Amino acid sequence: MSQPAYHLRPNKAVDRLALVDAIRCLEGLAELAEYTYYTLGGPYLEDVRLLYEFFPQIGMVSLEREEAVLERQKFHVPCSRVELKRADLKSFVARYDPKDMKSIFWLDYTGLEYGNFEDFMALLAKVAENSMVKVTLRAEAGDYFDKPDEDVGQNAERFRRQFGAVLPTPTTDPPRGLVGFATLLQEMLQIAAQNALPSATGLMFQPVSSFCYSDGTGIMTLTGVICHREKRATVRKAFAKWDLANLDWKPPRRIDVPVLSTRERLQLQGSLPCGSGAGKTLRAVLGHLIEDSPKKTEKRLQQYADFHRYFPYFMKAIP
Repeated sequence: MSQPAYHLRPNKAVDRLALVDAIRCLEGLAELAEYTYYTLGGPYLEDVRLLYEFFPQIGMVSLEREEAVLERQKFHVPCSRVELKRADLKSFVARYDPKDMKSIFWLDYTGLEYGNFEDFMALLAKVAENSMVKVTLRAEAGDYFDKPDEDVGQNAERFRRQFGAVLPTPTTDPPRGLVGFATLLQEMLQIAAQNALPSATGLMFQPVSSFCYSDGTGIMTLTGVICHREKRATVRKAFAKWDLANLDWKPPRRIDVPVLSTRERLQLQGSLPCGSGAGKTLRAVLGHLIEDSPKKTEKRLQQYADFHRYFPYFMKAIP
């Protein structure tokens, strides 16, 4: 019943706004009015609210299996066009028939189970051409180590047993760091996509972006478009000018935006965007450290430069 407060998590907010840009790129492939967005929206429907603000022409469906959460969704629903369905994702995917209608799915999981990969594979085999699928997984390597100083233990063996069907090799160990573990999860999703769409189908999953971040819990998220193999170049062209695009299965890009006050952001705003060495430039503009060393400060300010267009504002209000 307990849900993470994703609407108050800055890195998650950046990821959510990056999806807006990814959907905007879809306009190079088809009219957005031809799409329906499917989500595991959670109690606040924050992604639904955001997408309705930017793309009111897209139909939206939120899937929720818990009745109590569904009642909260009815309170937070941003418009009458959103369809709230009480449904389990696995059952919904099993019954799903797109009838050649284009879809955008966000499989936004809070955990990591092999069933997540099964859902992903089942969905890829069903959605129409030029549909978009985004999958988000828990990326906590510490879940699979018995002790902090242990290289391999029973939990790591459990990881190999649980995910063996999509591991690069049967002896793969879960890496310790967030980026390394997220990269492994991306490789596993790549294998799952290849299993779901073998060359004989003529279709493929073209990645368009991937990120990893932590707002208290490690997260890895991958977005891609299902297309005919001979039309891959058209899809890549639609996303080629997007500065956050990952079209070649490169490791996920880290999102680690700093906590800045409104005054600090206003101080930096006039210097953005800036070219190479943005972290050093912004440190000089700001005039003080936001971490415990100049190097760490510049690293975090580089993140702000990279993602400032997606950086959320959280404001205090008196009701």
